[in-house]
Amino acid sequence: MAKKNDDFFVEKKPWSRVKDELLGCYLKPYVAKILHTRKPLVYVDCFAGKGKFDDGNPGSPLIALDIFQKGLAETKIDGKAQIGAAFIDLNYASDLETNLSAYSGVKIVSGAYEDTIDELLKNKCGCNVFLYIDPYGIKALNCSKFDEFANGQFNSVELLINMNSFGFIREGCRVMGRQFTVDDDSFFDDLVEYEPTMLDTSDKSMETLNQIAGGDYWKSIIEQYTGGKIDGYKAEEYFSEQYCQRLSESYTYVLNMPIRLKAGQHTKYRMIHATNHPEGCVLMAENICNRWELLKDIQSGGQMTLFQEDINNQIVDDATIRERVTEHFSQCSEWTSLTEAQAVFFIKYGAICKPGEIAKVLKALEKEGHLAVHRNPSLTEKGKPSRFMSEGHGNTVSIKWVK
Repeated sequence: MAKKNDDFFVEKKPWSRVKDELLGCYLKPYVAKILHTRKPLVYVDCFAGKGKFDDGNPGSPLIALDIFQKGLAETKIDGKAQIGAAFIDLNYASDLETNLSAYSGVKIVSGAYEDTIDELLKNKCGCNVFLYIDPYGIKALNCSKFDEFANGQFNSVELLINMNSFGFIREGCRVMGRQFTVDDDSFFDDLVEYEPTMLDTSDKSMETLNQIAGGDYWKSIIEQYTGGKIDGYKAEEYFSEQYCQRLSESYTYVLNMPIRLKAGQHTKYRMIHATNHPEGCVLMAENICNRWELLKDIQSGGQMTLFQEDINNQIVDDATIRERVTEHFSQCSEWTSLTEAQAVFFIKYGAICKPGEIAKVLKALEKEGHLAVHRNPSLTEKGKPSRFMSEGHGNTVSIKWVK
């Protein structure tokens, strides 16, 4: 077993702050929406850690529990709102007991995620399930287990996974007996793992990576990388793309957010969101855009940038957004739910802009006569034609390309 990083929970690092904000800022609207299904929410933090960093900053357990507490207080559905929160950790269950003691009804599990998750989810048929999977290394990320979660037993299931994508490339080189190099000796300074994954050239290690990736497609990526056909940036990008494609065999909507702490630097992690619900995809896309603003400030040291950039540090201006929105929505030859069409847009192009920016372009296309829009309700309370271009709170929107 690899040596554990005993300093991991001493202080909260910038990348950890971004991860936790991505989680927390998604959970707030998610909880408000999911409780109205009137079916229990089962939340599991699969690698919960201590719950709080030694410097006093909250970890993901405290962030989630605060959101649940407020969500339950604000939700009025005849007292039927239920949230069951469980926190798994192999090494810090006692710290969790202490740090989460102010919250009632919390289940703390001492053990490994892969050994305990099935028991936790047993008899949860028909519930809404949200799993936060932020592992200490990559070995616990068995893709077939994610397939099992999506087998239809739950009312809904969503995953937010922290994938150490560049770490996978490093281990892939090691397992295949290939040389792994980076052009920046300090690159791994921020690539911190509590329990680093260290594999070897054995068949067992090869199978471990196959299980993590959900196939052996990664081997050709390593061969291209070590053969000089692609650099490390592309290797990580190709692996992440194919990993998300693999997850899409079980989850219709899979988004990812690359986390790098310096512009132009290799991606260190990918936060990957998987769901079968278009509303969740659109919600996460907006969340990723908002968190990107925070990450961009970290990358630039707070300095202003001249151009609007997306999460991949690619320049995306208004003209680019209009071009892509037009290209995508012109394929809607039949009446289509706006939310579903937006979700497919984000899967196709990534979270390159907020849903509100798409709506702005769609309103322009409607005014120009290119887009037909059916709104329900069609009239405002004052009897005027509705103009909203978003769904929720009883409003629905269907769109169809006209010319």
